[in-house]
Amino acid sequence: MIETIEAMMPSSSIATSTALIIISICALVDILSPGVLAVTAYLLLTQPNQLSSRLLVFLSITQLGYFLMGLFLYFGGDSLLRRIEQLSEFDFFNWGYVLLGTVLVLMSFSKPKDTTKKRFVSIIPKNTTIKGMVVLGILVFLIESVTALPYFYSILLMDHLTIEPTPSILIIAGYNLVMVLPSLLLLGVNIALKDKLQQFLNKIRSKLKEAPISSLLVALGIVGAVFFNIGLRGILN
Repeated sequence: MIETIEAMMPSSSIATSTALIIISICALVDILSPGVLAVTAYLLLTQPNQLSSRLLVFLSITQLGYFLMGLFLYFGGDSLLRRIEQLSEFDFFNWGYVLLGTVLVLMSFSKPKDTTKKRFVSIIPKNTTIKGMVVLGILVFLIESVTALPYFYSILLMDHLTIEPTPSILIIAGYNLVMVLPSLLLLGVNIALKDKLQQFLNKIRSKLKEAPISSLLVALGIVGAVFFNIGLRGILN
């Protein structure tokens, strides 16, 4: 991964405005975080009255992790990146995600027995807690951070161009904000148009309640697709 980033580095004489455009493009690539979007959708459907508190805690934890990692990477050079690379390059690590994702997707197409349906329904969490969102935020960060090539590239680009620390820190903070912009926009829409949005979501919830096991299988398929995507990104990186 380090060799890939170094090969993609432009000339150190490029203008700062050009570098900002490159970093903005990288941020847009990272905007579709599968884990963050999946958790946002789950909270919208299951925790409409506690969406703001739960989602903000979750996003704060994930982005705090990215922000601190960005600072360590910026001030620590490529030594930190090499350690991260050691994790992301373990074949069993990335292929494990792909395998797990494939198994979950295949399970989503299964037709379980009635006893199995009852067991599945009984383990569906009815509520989320602040502590649970903190743990979930840490897990999503740890899973997705090892494949955040655009993020690593942007930070090392600032170091490569010797951009001053203060604007670099602001850029890192702005990058993190862009990464969760879809979730924040959904939260804003939920606050501004709560009645209309809830009417739409209630229709989805009613359908999910009519077939809870089917809903769980769909959720397994989505989670499987997320893991498959993360593993594939790691392999390609």
